[in-house]
Amino acid sequence: MFLRLTLLSASALVFHASFAVAQDAPAIAPIEVTGFRPAAPDRATASVSVLTQDDLAVRASPNPADQLRAVPGTAVSRSGTLGGLTQVRLRGAEANHTLVLYDGIEVSDPVTGETDFGTLTALPVRRIEVLRGASSSIHGSDAIGGVVWLSPARGRGVSGFAEGGSFDTAQGALGWSGDRFGVGLSGLATDGVDASGTGGEKDGSQSISGIVTAGLDLGADWSLSLVGLVRRTESDFDTDTDFDGRLNDADRRTEGEQQLVGGALRGMAGPIDHVIRASFNEVARDNFSDGALADTATGERTKISWSPGYTTGVHRVAGLVDFERETYERADVEFGGLTNASEAFEALAVAGEYGLSFGALEVSASARFDDNKGRFDDAETWHAGAGYAFDDLGGRLRASIATSVKNPTFTELFGFFTGSFVGNPELKPEKSQGWEIGWAQDLGAAEVEIVYFEADLENEIFTAFNPDFTSTARNRTGKSERSGIELSGRWQALSNLALSGQATVFDSQNDAGADEVRVPELSASLSADWQVEENGLRLGLALDHVGEQRDFDFGSFPSRLVALEAYTLASLTAEYPITDGVALTLRGENLFDETVVDVFGYNGPGAGVLVGLKLK
Repeated sequence: MFLRLTLLSASALVFHASFAVAQDAPAIAPIEVTGFRPAAPDRATASVSVLTQDDLAVRASPNPADQLRAVPGTAVSRSGTLGGLTQVRLRGAEANHTLVLYDGIEVSDPVTGETDFGTLTALPVRRIEVLRGASSSIHGSDAIGGVVWLSPARGRGVSGFAEGGSFDTAQGALGWSGDRFGVGLSGLATDGVDASGTGGEKDGSQSISGIVTAGLDLGADWSLSLVGLVRRTESDFDTDTDFDGRLNDADRRTEGEQQLVGGALRGMAGPIDHVIRASFNEVARDNFSDGALADTATGERTKISWSPGYTTGVHRVAGLVDFERETYERADVEFGGLTNASEAFEALAVAGEYGLSFGALEVSASARFDDNKGRFDDAETWHAGAGYAFDDLGGRLRASIATSVKNPTFTELFGFFTGSFVGNPELKPEKSQGWEIGWAQDLGAAEVEIVYFEADLENEIFTAFNPDFTSTARNRTGKSERSGIELSGRWQALSNLALSGQATVFDSQNDAGADEVRVPELSASLSADWQVEENGLRLGLALDHVGEQRDFDFGSFPSRLVALEAYTLASLTAEYPITDGVALTLRGENLFDETVVDVFGYNGPGAGVLVGLKLK
């Protein structure tokens, strides 16, 4: 309630997810996610998608996961309502194989080793980059499926928005940014729906974020960028209280707090350019059962890295020394400390990257060694890729091959939930090797790309169920296989009308040949951005289709795979200026009122409409 009152009383002061007047991104803006240095998208040898401010405005979703539906190779699974556990899978990999960075800082929960996108609701984001495919040689553990890079809103001036509507939802933000500093506040509160679908109490959520950014010119070709983020979230959820495999209308709540701070120092020393990064991320969660505190968990991650680079002619090289420390603390109240745990993990990595840009030819290679200090086997990962532009055809061919790794999480190793789960400290890291080949075609006002990919996963970690109804984590003994075809395109149909879309066919199977859960057979999206009148009405329309997918039904013994029906989400956004500085906004979600089930047994929200004001 604290957040809804704040948002409603300050509705004239809050901002859109940008701190400054919106501006179109350059046609070829450098991308950060592909290597140790920014690069031009048309020189990439791996699959990269970029969502600009204009792209994000089409859906205007408060959660980055819903924006990612526009990216090929992406599958989104939400447990019930907005704010519930939300997972993003890339190219049929697991959710904890998706590495998420906010301004280059890893934001995942060190306890679970996974980013719950449900906790990122109302996070201020102005641009999203998605690197699809194995990327550990650059980013280390977790990047088996790919990497999502979220860029915080930066710019100049004051802007804001507030909206309210269906499901008693209120959302808004306020921000200011100058030449060197920026500050912002954003939040959302919603009553949601009953996730159990039994007609019980609604499961709502609240989130609020505060952010500070700074960019300082230190002179002599040196600069310092800083970001600080503080977040608080609350979410209600239902659970299976009678252990019959079906959700019950339960009084359960999770409260979370995140503190994230990081900086990057960049500059030249002779012919060598340097990037020095440092970051700290703390995630604390308190779980409540029937109003009483049940347990707490806190994870911390500290990272320090140094990357020198050198460019001469058509060649460029860069190196990396990267130190990481994670700690894990869990304490329970419900069972008198029976599940208490305290663990720590350290790793030291060295890596190198080489690039060649010679006319139409682009070559890239990278390799990394991770010393896991005896906790796990040390890891060696690598990537090699090449691209060639056929100017006469207006097309570009590229191909790459890479390996990746994912270390077991603290929960998988040491987790303990009485009567349900016991961790396995003997787990091995998951290892993946994959390749892809793609063709991009420039058609003048339009561009299209098609990519085929394959990947094999060894030592896949899965949840094994015991005869006493408890479970544990184990490694599979064989290889799990993923493959698919991604098609994407963009068309500037008119000077004021842009269309974009994607379609992906997935084939993701475990070592026994069974379909992996929560990976649809097909995903597709289509969006339109229409500036109806210059300096006037602007409309955005999006259709996001999720094909049939599999999940487990634990209501039977043994559990069985069931099919979750396909659905299509339709969204509409409208923005109409009523003065030079204020616009009226309208946003509709799930306009077809589809039944949305991403996780078996969880009930999702139906159609919703929100109306608001935006400061420009």
